[in-house]
Amino acid sequence: DVCSSDLVTVSASSPLASVGGAALVQASVSGQIGLFLMARTGQSTFAALNATCTHEGCTVSGFSNGKYQCPCHDSQFDTSGRVLGGPAPRALTAYATQFADPVLTFTV
Repeated sequence: DVCSSDLVTVSASSPLASVGGAALVQASVSGQIGLFLMARTGQSTFAALNATCTHEGCTVSGFSNGKYQCPCHDSQFDTSGRVLGGPAPRALTAYATQFADPVLTFTV
């Protein structure tokens, strides 16, 4: 596998500007466009997850009360990607992150 990293700029108007915020981010990694779930878990810590549900491949796009929700069959995940409920058989893939304000880097 080839590891690649991508950059996300966290601006003041971004949902990621405050702790507890989350966003669905489109990024190009190794020439491929992908969708990633980003959450700000602390003042300088973030979680980056693959947005593809492990149940049937739908894009996880909902976020409320600190949980991600798949619109297809209601699987729910925490910001670390762990399954909280629903038919999803396993956690979402998590990626390493680094933050140097305002740039968030994650490695796939």
